[in-house]
Amino acid sequence: MLLTSGIPQLSYVSEGKGPLIIMLHGLLMDGKSWINNGLSSFFSPFFHVVCPDLLGHGESEKPQLQELYTQQNQALSIVKIMDELGYEKAHIIGYSSGAWAALGLLNHYSERLNSVVLGGWDFRNGLPDTPEGKLSFDMFMSYARSTAPELTSGLSPDDQESARCFFNELRKYSEKKEALFPYKTPILLWAGARDPYYASMAEIAQQHGLTIITGKGDHLSEVNHPGKTSINEISKFIRSQGASMSPVVC
Repeated sequence: MLLTSGIPQLSYVSEGKGPLIIMLHGLLMDGKSWINNGLSSFFSPFFHVVCPDLLGHGESEKPQLQELYTQQNQALSIVKIMDELGYEKAHIIGYSSGAWAALGLLNHYSERLNSVVLGGWDFRNGLPDTPEGKLSFDMFMSYARSTAPELTSGLSPDDQESARCFFNELRKYSEKKEALFPYKTPILLWAGARDPYYASMAEIAQQHGLTIITGKGDHLSEVNHPGKTSINEISKFIRSQGASMSPVVC
């Protein structure tokens, strides 16, 4: 694991050489999830792939200061990685809360982006509504413990509080505050057909003339076990922003 020099420090894994791709994971996950699902190794023969642990996750710092977790501050932390590595621009792949972080890059640093893949995020509503109001952190953790214990079993009380800070910012999301469309930055949407967010994402794609990759998974399995078709479509999209690069398929 490598560490950024700024404060707060982020850890990240780095593979390959070439144009930069930064992959942003979902809540309670870490940068190694992109290695585990095969996306990092798929791109690393042709790209420099960087997979950070987002703030409050993995080996990155886990402060319990809410203001550090804002979308703009998290976007800045990604830009600092680009600066330290000497890249002016990067391709971004963000999934779930990683897509929310990628929106921060679109909203505040779009000039630093070659392209963006946004997966598993409801651009209209953000986190889902419940009969008791917007999904709360405690409700989310209860659901995660029962459906994805591999994400929660190793969390310390401090880990949970830093994850709560991150979650609190996700909970503030409002479509009216996002300037996602239109953008000059090329954007690709990605979701599993069984993801509860899929219908909303497909509607957004149609409304704004964007392409959406439809995988076979649900919200979690689509990123943990992306199909070859999804991976190839993501590759085709990213490579279309650099015409000199030869195509590759898995």
